[in-house]
Amino acid sequence: MQTAISTPWLTGALLLVMPSVLVLSALPSVRPTRQSALGTRYRVRWAAIVALLGALAGDIGYFLGSQTSLEIFKITLPGLGFALPLSVAVNGLTMVLATLVSFVIVMITQYSVEYLDGDPHQARFFRLLAFTGGFFLLVVVSGNIGLFTLGIIATGFSLNKLLKFYNTHPKAIMAAHKKSIFTRTADLFLVGASALIGSHVGSLQFDALRQFVAHATEIPFALQIAAWLIIGAVILKSAHFPFQGWLIQVMEAPTPVSALMHAGVVYSGAIIALRTTSLLVRVSDALLFLGIMGLATVVIASLAMTTQTAVKSMLAWSTTAQLGFMSLELGLGLFPLALLHLIGHSLYKAHAFLSSGSVPDQLRQVPPGGKKIPSMTSWVMAVVLGLIISGGGAWVFGDDPLKDPTWMALVVIVAVAVSQILIKGFQFDAIIDRFVAFLVAVSMGFTYLILHTLFVWGFTRDMTEAMMPITTPYLWLLGLSMASFLILSWLQGPGRALLPQKIQLVLFTHLYNGLYVDVWVERISHRFWSERVGVELPRKNLAVESLQSIARNQDAFGQSGGVQ
Repeated sequence: MQTAISTPWLTGALLLVMPSVLVLSALPSVRPTRQSALGTRYRVRWAAIVALLGALAGDIGYFLGSQTSLEIFKITLPGLGFALPLSVAVNGLTMVLATLVSFVIVMITQYSVEYLDGDPHQARFFRLLAFTGGFFLLVVVSGNIGLFTLGIIATGFSLNKLLKFYNTHPKAIMAAHKKSIFTRTADLFLVGASALIGSHVGSLQFDALRQFVAHATEIPFALQIAAWLIIGAVILKSAHFPFQGWLIQVMEAPTPVSALMHAGVVYSGAIIALRTTSLLVRVSDALLFLGIMGLATVVIASLAMTTQTAVKSMLAWSTTAQLGFMSLELGLGLFPLALLHLIGHSLYKAHAFLSSGSVPDQLRQVPPGGKKIPSMTSWVMAVVLGLIISGGGAWVFGDDPLKDPTWMALVVIVAVAVSQILIKGFQFDAIIDRFVAFLVAVSMGFTYLILHTLFVWGFTRDMTEAMMPITTPYLWLLGLSMASFLILSWLQGPGRALLPQKIQLVLFTHLYNGLYVDVWVERISHRFWSERVGVELPRKNLAVESLQSIARNQDAFGQSGGVQ
């Protein structure tokens, strides 16, 4: 292949500059003075911009033919039989993730300037922000699982300090401690997986692992254990149920920290899964287990999100649900779709957190028909039309969902998403408004399928071309996923009117409290750390009081025998 650039290592060098410039900008010491604050935030802002420019320049170099992975040096690990290289993976997956993360860091840095203006400790904040962003960029561009693990460990320690930035907030401190329990456990899983991969493959490089698995007739037992350890790390890093409590409670941290967590760092689990898909596909039981955990998280978090009264809590449960959705896609072998989901949700979540102050005003401006509960007839029509649109789109792209189970899952996922647009459209009275909603649904469905096709074409070779084996457990997970999405759609639609109020009240109460699974984590955290969360008077929950009032009125109505 003819290349326009004669230096094949150029893209790798540009990618290595990205984390380096941010970490270097954070090295000078800071003091709680205005001059130090101005100098630090100026330095970090420009470092973030340089990192983004490096990513864009790397994209150009990659498309011009500079596509050789870069290895600077190796550190020999005595007695282990393999070395730890400082290497950068140059492929499509790295390029899109590096551009995404550097863009999010620039957004958060710019927002933090105004958010923390006047804070006496803002210099320390920007320094920690630069360390966290730089270490996470190292995670994104790393070419081997050992460097990935070191980067994510360093990211965790610096992020923990950001979460505890305001040491007068005991809830934030305790949430950071809870996070430490799961993240340090996940780090140990990754260390174990790295050791097993290095000792049996002879290298920690992702490319070497892919080649080893491709030529192996059977996967050694040690690598199967490594795959399970990676899955365990993904579950803990992605805050899957029942380990999601810390992700909900880190909302006590400053808004830029919440945005960095929910739009970037929390996707480290999905990233390592995408990097090691060649191994995970060969250990399909582990991948199916990830899909089951993801599906359970989607269902519980989606319902819990609808019960929250605080904007940031809603966003946190939304992130938990979306992370579960990504794991479900990974478990079903829809790797390009999971990557597309990661990119879209990261951008959305960064915008949502950084504009969370305006959400209450947006919620007050409910469009006409926005408060109506759809009827069962309109819900069924919307779902059927959604299936026709998504199934027709799959047929247009030359695939038969009835013959390919993975496409069947994709069709149902797109159909449920499209049906939500149609349900809203059916609530309008004017025919023209309903027709516009139908056109929007069709365009969104086809746009999603087009993007999925482009991601399959552009990124499959960077992950794995092997397909998940279609086994009975896989088909069960597929069927359970389709049924779960339909039930969720029904509960958020006509189910609100058809489900008995007593059942709604019970579900609301338990889901509002996250099914109480965080209690045991709270007890463990208090054993290790002395901080205690101050006792506060319980806030009135207007939604719960409203449901209780409705239930009491219905009971009184039933006992009186109705209208005489």
